[in-house]
Amino acid sequence: MDDRDTQDTSASSPQPKRKGIAPLVALLVVLVAVAVSGGVYLYSLHASAERELARQQELGTPDAPEADAEAEPEPELPDNPVDFGALKAENSDVYAWISVPGTDVDFPVVQSTVDDNFYLRRGLDKEYSDYGTIFSQSMNATDFSDPVTVLYGHNSIDGMMFASLHRFEDKEFFDEHEDMYVYTPGHILTYRIIAAYRYDDRHILNSFDMSDTEVRREYFDSVLDPTSMVVNVREGATLDTDDRIVQLSTCPTEGSASGNRYLVTGVLVDDQQTK
Repeated sequence: MDDRDTQDTSASSPQPKRKGIAPLVALLVVLVAVAVSGGVYLYSLHASAERELARQQELGTPDAPEADAEAEPEPELPDNPVDFGALKAENSDVYAWISVPGTDVDFPVVQSTVDDNFYLRRGLDKEYSDYGTIFSQSMNATDFSDPVTVLYGHNSIDGMMFASLHRFEDKEFFDEHEDMYVYTPGHILTYRIIAAYRYDDRHILNSFDMSDTEVRREYFDSVLDPTSMVVNVREGATLDTDDRIVQLSTCPTEGSASGNRYLVTGVLVDDQQTK
């Protein structure tokens, strides 16, 4: 037998290669790092939640409203003292009512759709009347939203219509009577009387473009400082360009022959809704 046949071949046989441990160690380190990082993050979230809960408890959280709690009812609107339904049934041109405490002024207000001076000598029934009716002209809106609203009424010899406005020529009376009221459907408008004075014969709404802020400013200044020998102005009264005023216009005490007017002016201070 050939010695080559019995030769120990173990030394020359290839040995299986052993994998290195370095990759395993690296993987283990990564896993440990991820686990630690996740744990820290979860702990941070938990701690933050606990801090927020403690803060809310310290501040106190308002109780949630009970589901079945009834909402507070809105306050009921007051009645309007003027029956506009009945007035409009009598005359559809009626749109307001003017009342001036301390005087005899307590009348409906109309505006004609056909003639600005229709009610100069016509009553509420549209028949001829020396007294006429308290009226405004078509350049004024009927909701008193204009910067200046002018209401006209006669200075009747027997004291009717706007005649008693001349009581405001007396300083003591003027000082003691500050308010006047305009009633419209759904509203009670309260005006503070700020001036009463003799004026010239200019037609106010035709003579001044009240849509121009500067013109309105100058006109309001003239209301508070009128050039007149017959004048009373409320002490401390002011007017801004966004104010709304009503001017009650009538003849002076010597009658319409003078061509002048007597104006009682109020500025809107309250608008109360009604039924």
